[in-house]
Amino acid sequence: MVKPITKETLFMNCMELDFATKIELEHWIATFEEKVWTKDVMEELSKAGLVRTTAAQVWNKDNHRITRIFEYENEKAYRACQAIIEKKIMPKAKVSYNSKIRNNRGIIFYDYRS
Repeated sequence: MVKPITKETLFMNCMELDFATKIELEHWIATFEEKVWTKDVMEELSKAGLVRTTAAQVWNKDNHRITRIFEYENEKAYRACQAIIEKKIMPKAKVSYNSKIRNNRGIIFYDYRS
């Protein structure tokens, strides 16, 4: 049975981060919570409407890639979180990492959960 979409998963962003080397990718994995996505920032994002975020290392491609998925309560929450990310995340990320970033944003129209 397919469960209905709930209000906490209406708006999402899927980000891809490509690193030039395996060492840079491994450094990001080892330090991203300590240096960039700190507990305080995550709590602020949660209050602004972030419902869930997941980071994964891509292993089936010949590159050094991380995917990061963010789920928001709605578009207003997404915009509030983007303001926080621009102010508190991007300055640290740009100093610490040299990655190519691609974003895909969308409104969820199908959400299967078992």
